[in-house]
Amino acid sequence: MSEKTTLVVTALPNPAEMPSVQAYLQGVMPLLMGAGGSLVKRLKVSGVLSGSPSGMVLVMDFDSEDAVRQLVSSPDYQALVPVRDKGFKAFNMLIAQGM
Repeated sequence: MSEKTTLVVTALPNPAEMPSVQAYLQGVMPLLMGAGGSLVKRLKVSGVLSGSPSGMVLVMDFDSEDAVRQLVSSPDYQALVPVRDKGFKAFNMLIAQGM
């Protein structure tokens, strides 16, 4: 069996747009799970030692990188992008695999 692909998301919510943050989170989780995602951790950042600030981190495993890329390019996810962009000051999606 091939190794899982991990999706790591770091995000800094915009405090003035919390309804958009909530709308994005409520809309994206079913899409992530529907694409075969398995939640590893969902975290609130409590401090930054180096680098750019982030407010939250999401780590999910998927069967393949292709599954993640298909999800992000899907019409359902693309419909959430304007809400995501309004709700977050910074948003990073990273694809990671074992070394």
